[in-house]
Amino acid sequence: MADATGKYLDVYQSWQQHLFNFNLAVRETNTPGLRKPQLAALYASLGHLVMSPATTATIVMPTGTGKTDTMLGLLIAGRLARTLVLVPSDALRSQLVEKCLGLKKLREIGAVSATALNPVVRAIGSGMSAEDVQQLAEANVIVATPQALQRFDTESLQALAELCSHLIIDETHHVAAMTWGRVKTAFKEKPCLQFTATPFREDNQPLEGKIIYNYPLKDAQIDGYFKAIEFHPVREYNLELADQVVADKAVELLRGDREQGFDHLLMVRARSQKRAESLFELYKKHEDLSPILIHSKVPNRVKLLGEIVEKKYKIIVCVDMLGEGFDLPELKIAAIHDQHRSPAVTLQFIGRLTRVDDTLGDAKFVSNIANQKVDYQMSVLYKESADWSAVIRDVSHDKIAREVEKETFTEQFPDDADSEDIFGLNPNPKISAIAYHVERDQWRPEKANHFSQKKEPLQFLSINDDSDTIIMVTRRESPVGWAQTSAIVDTNWILYLAYYHAPDKTLFIHSSGDESQATRFLNLIAKDARRINGEPTFRTLHDIKLMKLQNVGLSRTRKDLRFTMHVGRDINTVISEIENGTAKKSNIFATGYEDGQRTTVGCSHKGKIWEMNSSSIIYWIEWCKRASQKLNDATINPSEVLKDVIRSEKIEGAWPTGLFYADWPEPIAIENEQKISLALNGEIFNLLDVELGKPQRTDDLTLEVPVIAIAADGTECQLPDITIRLLNDSYKVSCPGVKIIFAEESSFEQYLDANPLVLLAVDGSMVEGNYRFYTPNSLDLKLPIALIEAWDWGTTQIHSESMRATRNMDTVQGFTYSQIEDDYAFIFNDDGAGEIADLVAIKESKDAIFVDLYHCKYCPQKDRPGARVNDVYEVCGQASRSVKWLHTEEKFFNRLMGRYQQSLPKGFDRILKGDPIDLELLRNKCHDHEMIFRFVIVQPAISAAKISADQLAVLGTSYSYIKNVSGSDVRVVTSA
Repeated sequence: MADATGKYLDVYQSWQQHLFNFNLAVRETNTPGLRKPQLAALYASLGHLVMSPATTATIVMPTGTGKTDTMLGLLIAGRLARTLVLVPSDALRSQLVEKCLGLKKLREIGAVSATALNPVVRAIGSGMSAEDVQQLAEANVIVATPQALQRFDTESLQALAELCSHLIIDETHHVAAMTWGRVKTAFKEKPCLQFTATPFREDNQPLEGKIIYNYPLKDAQIDGYFKAIEFHPVREYNLELADQVVADKAVELLRGDREQGFDHLLMVRARSQKRAESLFELYKKHEDLSPILIHSKVPNRVKLLGEIVEKKYKIIVCVDMLGEGFDLPELKIAAIHDQHRSPAVTLQFIGRLTRVDDTLGDAKFVSNIANQKVDYQMSVLYKESADWSAVIRDVSHDKIAREVEKETFTEQFPDDADSEDIFGLNPNPKISAIAYHVERDQWRPEKANHFSQKKEPLQFLSINDDSDTIIMVTRRESPVGWAQTSAIVDTNWILYLAYYHAPDKTLFIHSSGDESQATRFLNLIAKDARRINGEPTFRTLHDIKLMKLQNVGLSRTRKDLRFTMHVGRDINTVISEIENGTAKKSNIFATGYEDGQRTTVGCSHKGKIWEMNSSSIIYWIEWCKRASQKLNDATINPSEVLKDVIRSEKIEGAWPTGLFYADWPEPIAIENEQKISLALNGEIFNLLDVELGKPQRTDDLTLEVPVIAIAADGTECQLPDITIRLLNDSYKVSCPGVKIIFAEESSFEQYLDANPLVLLAVDGSMVEGNYRFYTPNSLDLKLPIALIEAWDWGTTQIHSESMRATRNMDTVQGFTYSQIEDDYAFIFNDDGAGEIADLVAIKESKDAIFVDLYHCKYCPQKDRPGARVNDVYEVCGQASRSVKWLHTEEKFFNRLMGRYQQSLPKGFDRILKGDPIDLELLRNKCHDHEMIFRFVIVQPAISAAKISADQLAVLGTSYSYIKNVSGSDVRVVTSA
């Protein structure tokens, strides 16, 4: 051990005596030296270690620009005593150890001379005890993976941190939050540098550390560190043909390159082992190109990898096997059958194939550009004439710019240890606050520096003067409630937030502690603050549609009863008391819709406002801004905010009549439907392909709801009806044999017992379980006559509804299409089970996408247009159901594209006007364009001249429901 440690000291001493050569390579004169990004990154890193060693730093260098040798150069140029290098994979660990042992490239370019000895390197492959860690003292460089450090106990990890002088993290975007958390804590006092090509993490969490150097990909291309990238797109929407088209094009390019004398290889990228095995069947027929399949479960994988490096195989079908740690310059053609959705992975992947080598040609990528479901910024890669060199450069710049923007808010706070510690905690406060009116000159954020409490010392404090924001963390110790001793205490960490909204002169205070703590904080930072409480607080309930009160606290004037709390069904009994003034609102928590989206709102007479949510500090500030608008709007009358609140009443003795529409339980929002399935006798149906029919009242106590599903072959099949039995004080659901699959499989009956279907009645009320919900102002609401539009149907066969694949224009749907064709740029035939609407018609303006959903219904055979209420039940149910697609953005377009592709093999082209690429462009635009939905019911069985009160009531119920949720009117097209 003494000899080994002596070798470590010899190496370290040689680095102390060594003069690192910072010469820059000159390509024109073949002068060896460091690459431009290497030199700049070294200067930035060395300067950071001198000026701000306590701050975690990030160095961004695109793949292929010499990132690894920059890290190795830093060891010697910075004379780092003992460094732990964290890498994401075993392959990279082995590669880095090998490069450390020789410093080959650095010596070849003259950056490191013979004076500097090669480091003693040790690799960590498994957990170690604290005693074992001491054996690593013989090493100048220790290389480990996060997985290996996960096997260290706390004592061993701390011993490792104490042993090392510096921490370097390679490929930082791979390091997940939990894995990195323990290491960061252990190495908190040690300088940390992070090297990455893509400073955005794969787990969607913010990448910690200040970006001290960023070498743009654009500069890397200009400086010649990447070969040009050729993109060879194919466009095939038929999913049964797409893989073969990609394979044919990729093999054609490979043969062409090899005929030109390039020793190129083709990599075929698949997302899973099953997909790789399927794709291999397409390529194995090219026997002269020696195809090989390799993934983690292939036998003799290590041997095969060695043979791949020896270029024994010309076509390599793999599942992310040849990424970081695998350097094979001859890999120049990629067949991308399954696109990466992560920009980080895409940029890494492309970088592996674009290394400069004078003996090789340009990198070539082949992909099917039909229906790309990648990140919307990355989708520009898959356009017909995409310049991948330019696009990758721009997307990389934009993505890195996003990370820099995230830092902008952080950097507005002081550049000190407290700010770093606070944001290192990644605060995610509950969304709540108390608001105060404070004059601008009475807002004194700097006073927070003087926070002083004997039992609650200040731990971290950061003030953002530009955004008028304070973030503070304190530590409070208090005796435990179950012991009369000071020997043990409870420790609580308290988060304080303050945001001053200058336009309204309104200060918002949040504290995770109690009200007295929040008050002390307020008094410190603001003078003459006037709390916004009482009735104005309830203005936050304004404009909440379909509002349901979840709990209500009331203040009463009786001496024997000062306060009552009401939850659930009990709330219905006290709404009238609030309205007639016999009780005062103390606190209210409600759910509902605002701007077409589900929301929660809480408010109390004492002034507290909240949302049932936890989120980032940036979100909390934006929430405060929205709340400020309502709190300061004197035109909102707090006594009227509950006028449209939903009442409830228990259903007893018999189910109500007039139920015409059934929908899934409230917890199943549209974003969840695609993740949920129903199973029956081994067959599985995605919930988006399952439709509920009109509820049938078989007797006073029994409801039956038909369930229609689309099988894998596209045919409709009937699942067991959902039977709902009314009990004395409850209800019971029956749906024999059906299971629901959401995370895990469970009984569908039991799920519906706990989460009842939503049933809509003709009178405008809703039924959930054994309770009826309604608002007085929406009961028996009739459709406004002005929304009815009568068409002359001529000789159209109004008894036939669907155009079907033959595009039969002599139908209700066909005639509707002929009437609207000139009004839209894109029209889609979505008719069939699981439809959004029969016709989806879309047009654009400069900054909005207008989506009109046409729901068509036929006139029953032999009947003439008239006043039959049965003619409106089903079509109104369909229109009401489609409102759930609001605010789904790309999911909406993905649904249309999926149905289009699934129908093509059956000879059914659903696009009536426009092209499939229009759907892709709309999907990309929906992120920065407002989507405005409108709803149209088309039913020629209704006679505008004879329309009945019953028909108007059903139409009015659907109109009211859609209007409340979406804010949109509903047009109704009838016969004359």
